[in-house]
Amino acid sequence: MARARGGDRKAFSELVRRHQTAVYRVCYRVLGDPEDARDAAQEAFVRCFTKLESFEGRSSFKTWMLRLAINVSLNERKARARPLPPELREPPADPSGPEDDLLRKEAAERVHRALRLLQPNHRAAVVLRDLEGMSHAEVAEVLGVPEATARSWAYRGRQRLKDLVT
Repeated sequence: MARARGGDRKAFSELVRRHQTAVYRVCYRVLGDPEDARDAAQEAFVRCFTKLESFEGRSSFKTWMLRLAINVSLNERKARARPLPPELREPPADPSGPEDDLLRKEAAERVHRALRLLQPNHRAAVVLRDLEGMSHAEVAEVLGVPEATARSWAYRGRQRLKDLVT
């Protein structure tokens, strides 16, 4: 990070390489469209590059980067003011057995259809906590809210998901 802030483009490229998958997943889960997610992820990294000097190191780079990605994705959704596509698909995964793939895909589709029905703040908290595996403290940092609020949003989002999926 220090080298990237100093203008080392190779160091910045390494940061992009390390975090591009997580950034894309977050953008995809907020936007629901692979092309929109690619655009949002790219925009998040552009903003990251232009704002490197503002990174104060109070959080991990990943936390800071995912906050940028969430903000870009939520702004994109708001700007487009269109509903998510009817089917939310999981990003392409490595193939395994056909039965396993089918079961996994069906379950993922149910969850992702339900995710689109959550309030944006609840969806973001669930995506970061449960799908990206972040701690409540990290989720709070990414979303810019107190930890108790992040816990509440994740809990409410999970409860609503449970109601919608079962």
